[in-house]
Amino acid sequence: MRKRGLLLWAFLLIFAWVMPTAVQAAPAMSLVVNGKEVKPDVPPQLVQNRTMIPLYFAGEAYGVDVKWNNNTRTVTIDDHAGKIITMKPGNKTAYVNGKAVTLEVAPKIIKDRTFLPLRQVGDWLGATVGWDAAANTVTFNDKKSIAVNGNALTQAPVYQLPYGHFVRLNDVAKPLGYEVKKEAGKVILEQGAEKYTISQASAKQANGYRLIDGYFAVTPEFLSQVIGAKADWNENKTACTLDKLQYITGISRTDDGISVESQGKMSYSQFTLDNPDRIVIDFNHARLKDGVSVSGTSSKVENVRYSQYSLSPDRVRVVLEMSAPYTYGITATDGMTKVTLQQAKPTPTPTPKPGASDPFVIVLDPGHGGSDSGAVGTASNYEKNLVLSVAKVTESILKQNPNFKVIMTRSGDTYPTLKDRVNIANNAKADVFLSFHANSATASAHGTETYYKTAQSKEFAAIVHKHLVQATGFTDRGLRTANFYVVKNTKMPSTLIEIGFLTNAAENKKMLDPAFQKRVGEAVAAAIVEYYNKKH
Repeated sequence: MRKRGLLLWAFLLIFAWVMPTAVQAAPAMSLVVNGKEVKPDVPPQLVQNRTMIPLYFAGEAYGVDVKWNNNTRTVTIDDHAGKIITMKPGNKTAYVNGKAVTLEVAPKIIKDRTFLPLRQVGDWLGATVGWDAAANTVTFNDKKSIAVNGNALTQAPVYQLPYGHFVRLNDVAKPLGYEVKKEAGKVILEQGAEKYTISQASAKQANGYRLIDGYFAVTPEFLSQVIGAKADWNENKTACTLDKLQYITGISRTDDGISVESQGKMSYSQFTLDNPDRIVIDFNHARLKDGVSVSGTSSKVENVRYSQYSLSPDRVRVVLEMSAPYTYGITATDGMTKVTLQQAKPTPTPTPKPGASDPFVIVLDPGHGGSDSGAVGTASNYEKNLVLSVAKVTESILKQNPNFKVIMTRSGDTYPTLKDRVNIANNAKADVFLSFHANSATASAHGTETYYKTAQSKEFAAIVHKHLVQATGFTDRGLRTANFYVVKNTKMPSTLIEIGFLTNAAENKKMLDPAFQKRVGEAVAAAIVEYYNKKH
């Protein structure tokens, strides 16, 4: 196979360096060509803050013809694949098969050597170039391809280093349905109940993420180990497939629910709907095997529907229509996912213990308000209205207890500043502070999460989160720490709840239901009572 793609990166303007002089020796760096480190005898040069490589090196390293015509002072590059490039030192105009193009930096003669701008010529010849800052390495290689779940990624560069092939994490994570976040120097992949943490790799290792051209990049092999997928290269290492598909082979109704049969262990997210009572389960990285059907009978399950989800071709949605409002549990093992239904039992409201003479002061903080609408839901509804409604339910329940003094940071459509909210709690010497919010992100983001900052708040936040998740029925996104102003600056145990995602159509629809809002408000009240009982 001809190495013309490597030529490209021999001519590439690799990256920008801020230096005071126009031409100088580049800092010691590694040059990697098709995965192998090479060392030209004349070092790279910085020209107008760009890195350039000697022309002779390009010809020797990449197997293309590079000629210098001293009479016309012209460089000619022939890749033997139908592309001829001509250019002159000092001239920003070059010609590709006779067509004029403009270079960012003109070729330059330095110490009797002709130096060329790499990035531009590389683009012409069809190679892949990258800059790995941690390893101080310029990498350029023939183009390689990657496919995810059988779908080719046409705009996903593959960088070849001596210790592996790297792809940009966003390029492969998005087709797999993952959100990519960075927290405390680590990269987080999330989808439904799945959450994976990736640390940064050391200078010359493949186990972790690297920053290539400023993007998080990983090897397909390492990513497959992290998320439980399979990565395969063809014999020539020119194409890779990354596959995480599982196939659902059957669904059966049982006495206590349903069983979903599959070829492997399934990952999923779920939520509930009312009128009629339904459980909706989205199986991620999943497809239906030909001939799948529902078998068996169940007194608890009136109907089961299933389909390949139209908005995400690698997701299967299964809907259980229940004969009554059962509670449920889901367990996933290799080859089987079971949904077990149980008769719903009303949760008794904890009875507060008799308190001391001083009341237990509770500050409830409905987020946003007034000119600050907060997040906007898929039905053009506002976060500020939702959280005020839920907080008022909590307030009405807690006020019935003579041991409690309940303070609202706002009771109408007003906007106390963040400082105002903190001052209300601190000046009242509150015993607990709870801020109500609802989330927003991409349309696929979903779930309930609870935040705290200080160590004294962790127990309170954990109790609130436990009750909240049970009430919403949304995906449990966990108990988290964050530097939110109101939980960072209040002096008492404090927490901030994100009930669900207004930008998720299914969750938003549920949150608009007054019955749902009442249930969440009751759950928060029950959590505060439980915490009070533990401390008194």
